[in-house]
Amino acid sequence: MDPYDFTIPAGTVFRIPEIRTSLPVVRHPRCAELDERAHAFSRPYLVGYFGDEDRADRFLDQGHAHYACLGYPRTLDDRAQALTDSILPATLLDDTFSKPGLQGDLAALEEHHARWSALFAGEPLPPGADPAYHFVHDSIEACAPYATPGVARRLREGWQDAADAFLDEAVHRHHNRTTDLDTYAERRVRVHFRKWACALLEFSLGIDLGPLADHPLVRVAEHHVIWHLALANDCYSLVKELSAHEATNTIIELMRHEGLNLQTAVDKVAGLVHQAEREYLRVREEIRSTFGDDADITRYADALGFFITGNLHIMQTSSRYHGLDHDGSQVLPGPVAITHIPTVHTAREEFPG
Repeated sequence: MDPYDFTIPAGTVFRIPEIRTSLPVVRHPRCAELDERAHAFSRPYLVGYFGDEDRADRFLDQGHAHYACLGYPRTLDDRAQALTDSILPATLLDDTFSKPGLQGDLAALEEHHARWSALFAGEPLPPGADPAYHFVHDSIEACAPYATPGVARRLREGWQDAADAFLDEAVHRHHNRTTDLDTYAERRVRVHFRKWACALLEFSLGIDLGPLADHPLVRVAEHHVIWHLALANDCYSLVKELSAHEATNTIIELMRHEGLNLQTAVDKVAGLVHQAEREYLRVREEIRSTFGDDADITRYADALGFFITGNLHIMQTSSRYHGLDHDGSQVLPGPVAITHIPTVHTAREEFPG
């Protein structure tokens, strides 16, 4: 069966519902400087990867480096640039697994995964390695001087877990499988860099949770927050993912597995977004009451909430999800038509503008 046989007819209209949050939006005080320097750091790697300056600049224009300012606003000053410089390499790692030419080719994807795994194991990059590998490698090395051994280990494990999850997702998609929502959610939180993003939060705050990093309450709080990220992403990225033949989206999964129509599935996902925030807040209170005398773990539990607010801003404004000519304004609730949206991997003649 064709793994990309699920289609929604072009011109179909659905309504993006209102997604609210009760959490405060906080920004790092050096946002503009950190973003500018992250772009300067990233651009040579991106030009090498894409093969031209236009694509590299369009990738930068997606604004994803800004997530560091919003998702990690309490980052200590000594490591703020190293952390900000890590966001775009993670975004590109994600993109490499859905790059045209790899989709549907499991042998090529497995070889691609093996090369990433070698990098995350600390093996030297081979001569002539793709600039994407250098990009990720150099961002990892930039963080190393500021990380405790435990956090450094969790960061590398997080990179590897994300790569494992990308391969697992590609295999799942290739075989055109559907699954129950709980099993699906466990896979999606891995795809959204749960282990790495959460280790990076320890790094940002200058703490090391040690054994408490694996405490069930901490893991449950992380799950709800990262599941929120995945669900919010799915509400805003559906058109882009259909354009790129990336049919991994909770809306599509619900339509296929539960037989829902498009709008009903969209509305259910929006409801799950709000439910995930409520569950995070519930577990955060439990962490506060259980570990009230541990300042590090309560700071960590509080800071997880910035993932939610930071991600919502990126999802609602980025040209990655709303077309390469999107002006960065906030996309408000309302009707959206299923139409082709070129991506940075699209042939240049298809780019708008």
